[in-house]
Amino acid sequence: MAQSRTRKNTSQTKSAYRDAAQDMRWDSVFSSLGRIEIVLLIGGVLLLLVLIYTIHTILSPFLALGSILFILFPLRRYVLARNLMWLAIILFALWFLDSVSTILVPFIVSMIFAYMLNPVVDLFQSWKIPRWVSSLILILLFISGITLILFFVLPIALSQFEGVLDLLSKLTNQYQSSFWNSNLIKILERYGISVNELRSAFANQLTPRFEDILKTLIKALGSLMSSISGFITQIFYIILVPFLTFYFLADFPKINHRLLMLFPRRNRDHVEDFLTRADDLIGHYLRGALLVALLQGFIISVVFSIVGIKYALLLGLLACLFDLVPYFGLIAIMGLSAVIALFSEPPVLTKLAIALVSIAILHMGEVTFLSPKIIGSKVGMHPLLIILSLLVFMYFLGFVGLLIAVPTTALMILFVRDWEARRRGEIPLPKESFKEDL
Repeated sequence: MAQSRTRKNTSQTKSAYRDAAQDMRWDSVFSSLGRIEIVLLIGGVLLLLVLIYTIHTILSPFLALGSILFILFPLRRYVLARNLMWLAIILFALWFLDSVSTILVPFIVSMIFAYMLNPVVDLFQSWKIPRWVSSLILILLFISGITLILFFVLPIALSQFEGVLDLLSKLTNQYQSSFWNSNLIKILERYGISVNELRSAFANQLTPRFEDILKTLIKALGSLMSSISGFITQIFYIILVPFLTFYFLADFPKINHRLLMLFPRRNRDHVEDFLTRADDLIGHYLRGALLVALLQGFIISVVFSIVGIKYALLLGLLACLFDLVPYFGLIAIMGLSAVIALFSEPPVLTKLAIALVSIAILHMGEVTFLSPKIIGSKVGMHPLLIILSLLVFMYFLGFVGLLIAVPTTALMILFVRDWEARRRGEIPLPKESFKEDL
């Protein structure tokens, strides 16, 4: 009995000593050293700095991280040392991801495709169809669709895009000629305003700025097209992405399980619950928004082709892309469709009215029927917050930021709400964590 009490007291003393040691301060290190040892330590640090300066040309983040861990690992019982090591690891991870970002592109694209198609594979699996069979069928259908787009849709879209650029150039010339021959110029002449000075100011200031804006827009679109075509023409990526998508789809449950195992056991239930709700939120939104956008683009292409509006295929593709951007996408596609309808074959006003009314009706149908049925009310964000997130993400990430603004903001809101609920104690802790704490 006495031996058991002695062992219990000894274990409690050791645990208390470990807890106290983890909060030791840095000045305790120097207080335990003698003067000579402190001098030697400072001299060693100075010589180390000299050595680093002499070999700075061969230094790399790998050496820096290894040196930090080698120096601070023996001092890991100190809070500051542990924080410095974690900070170094996080900074190194950010640098590493930035350095290999081009290599990770096919993996990221494949993971996105697998995430979008995973519900279909799960459905087939519930019908007793093996995951690899349904994954293989989906990949073959995906490759067939991409091939059809590359050989049939993309050439037509590019030719229509060139036509739109020519149309914008003609529109600019016609606007200038009609402006200088309008009644406004005659009225200005009556009030003593020199038309020549106005023309020179317009030619020297407004026209170059408008041309610069137009050239910048065309250059950005051209660089986007060239980057997309360059990405597509890389045979390695074309072959690699379907294979990676197949393996991601076939092993998606195993990947989720291994990801969950990275977290401590007492937090796994919390993480699993959060990931389930995040998947329910983001998955429904992404898949639903993509399906609604495809329907919008297809209907607009068909309606514009029947009516006789120019560049119907290109407008349908742009409508599909812009539909993924709330509010701004609707304004952009309506403005572009109106301009192109004005330069279509007569009757121009009828085609203009049909273009605007059809887009408005489709948007109303999307808001009242398609989105509630397909997407649902999972996001539930206020319009002001949506517009703010669109502007912020567009400022930092450009057009890609517009596409990911809403789901990313929704995920951040979900994380904050989950944190607030757990802080108030509204979500009960898992049983395992209670057992471990006890």
